[in-house]
Amino acid sequence: MKFGLAYSIQSPTKEWSQAYDNVVEQTLLAERLGFDSVLISEHHLTDDGYFPSPLVVAAGLSSVTRRIRVGTAVVLVPLHHPVEVAEAAAVTDVMSRGRLILGLGLGYRPEEFNLYNVPRRERGPRLEEGTTLIRRLLSEENVTFSGRFYKVNKVTLTPRPVQRPPPIWIAAKFEPAIRRAARIGDAWFADPVTPLKVLKERNNIYLDELKRIGRDPAMLERPLWREAYVAGSDDEAWEVAKDGVLYIYGRDYFRWGHLQDEEGREVNPQNTSFEEFAETLRKRFIIRGVDGFIDEVEKYRREIGTNYFVFRIYFPGMRHDKALDAIRLIGTKIIPYFEEDKKPSGAGIP
Repeated sequence: MKFGLAYSIQSPTKEWSQAYDNVVEQTLLAERLGFDSVLISEHHLTDDGYFPSPLVVAAGLSSVTRRIRVGTAVVLVPLHHPVEVAEAAAVTDVMSRGRLILGLGLGYRPEEFNLYNVPRRERGPRLEEGTTLIRRLLSEENVTFSGRFYKVNKVTLTPRPVQRPPPIWIAAKFEPAIRRAARIGDAWFADPVTPLKVLKERNNIYLDELKRIGRDPAMLERPLWREAYVAGSDDEAWEVAKDGVLYIYGRDYFRWGHLQDEEGREVNPQNTSFEEFAETLRKRFIIRGVDGFIDEVEKYRREIGTNYFVFRIYFPGMRHDKALDAIRLIGTKIIPYFEEDKKPSGAGIP
């Protein structure tokens, strides 16, 4: 079993340098305590300054760490040229001496597609074509590629990455995207908000596609992002995490149509009370005391075969010391419990 941290670096008070410094300190603690990775997310046009350049942050974190993997969760590929992504990924892999995890995804916010003048309806084919080109640029020399959106002729990307290529995780939620992730990714990166019942259905889709194309899931990392916090008790954990979780899901993801009920339907803010909304979040995420936290991790491992948990434990407005407390508990109580299950990374796509 592997464990990582995910960060959306943002600051309601616009103290962005301090927010980054806090993430650096948390990353250094996580490295000392045996976490496997730290991954940075991407969004644009938010008034709290949600950091829009995850590979820049990953490169920065690589410069102050030595062992822990750094990466993205995720780069929104349709908003960028694949050569740009591949170059930044190669530099980050060089700076980290081969520790990059390259998480890639579609994106979904209309504001972001409008900003980049990219038709939202093209995001699926742009992701597939872009990922194919990114992988080739990071793996091969003299790459010639002619697709619907991108064309390159005899390109050798420099500097060359240490990993050729770095592992590529593909975020996906619905059946066509999950099947695409099985075909073009080294892992399907399951999202933080989908309920377990629906995750199980989608996991079966993923396994079916892997079987169809002849890939063995036992050889792959099976990452799942979950919002999380751990403290001395369930109530204490919720009390600490509640405001930050509600900030993100009430202000951002709920408004962006990113929260589902237990059947996978979009939760409509117009007919959901605040109390119902908060209770849905509390049940959905791994915000527990130590024993309950372990039980939740065991549940996802048992039900969908997760072998790599990525937790966001630092929410906007949360005190830095409270995030450090959660990292310490995960590092001293949760990771050692699962230590015997830790295995080398699975094989990537040739």
